[in-house]
Amino acid sequence: MQKKKIRKIIGVKRKLVDSLQKLHLDILVYLNLKKFLSKLDFTTAFIYMSLPDEVDTSRIIKYLTAKGKKICVPKIVDKEKMIATEYRKDSKLKRNKFGIVEPKETIEVNPSNIDICIIPLLAFDRSLNRIGFGKGYYDRFLREVTSSCLKVGIAYYFQMVPRIFAEKHDVELDVIVTDRLILRKKENKYRGEYNEKDYT
Repeated sequence: MQKKKIRKIIGVKRKLVDSLQKLHLDILVYLNLKKFLSKLDFTTAFIYMSLPDEVDTSRIIKYLTAKGKKICVPKIVDKEKMIATEYRKDSKLKRNKFGIVEPKETIEVNPSNIDICIIPLLAFDRSLNRIGFGKGYYDRFLREVTSSCLKVGIAYYFQMVPRIFAEKHDVELDVIVTDRLILRKKENKYRGEYNEKDYT
C-alpha cells in the first residue's frame, strides 16, 4: 500500500476515535511508556508536543519532569529544519504555523546530547518502519542524533499496518510503544538498558 493511501486511511481512523476512547488509549500508552522508560538510565529526552489527533504526551512530560530529566521539544525554524529546544515547566508557549505548541524562547539543545527521542507516528509496521506526515522533519532531525540515542515512536495499536516500504531517507526506530504492545529491536545499540523479558 502506498504511503499516501496509508496516511488517508489512518488519518480517518484517528478522527473516528471519540474523546473518552482517546483518553483511555492515551492512558494505556502512557502507562506502557512509563514502565518502559523506568528501566532506562538517561538524562535528556526529546519529546514532541502533541496535536489533538496524536497520542497525548502531557502525562509523560510531567512524569519525566518529576524525575528530574532534562526535556527538549521540537521547534521548527524553517521549511526544512527542526531543532530541539529546552522545555521547562515555566516555559512560555506559542503555536507555530502547523498549530503545534512550542516554547517562545529558543534554548537550542545539541542533538548529540539527547539520550532518547520520543516521536509521533501516523502509521507503523512490526519491522519498526514509520510513516509521518510527509514533511520529513523528524527523519532529518533523527539523522543528527548519535547512534546510541534511543529512537522511540508512540502510537495507537490501530495505527499498525501490515507493511511499510521504507525509503532510503526513512530512519528506522528502535522501539514503538502502543496501548497494546511494545515492539523493539533485538540489538541494544543505545544508552541505558531494560529488562527484555518484561516486554513482548
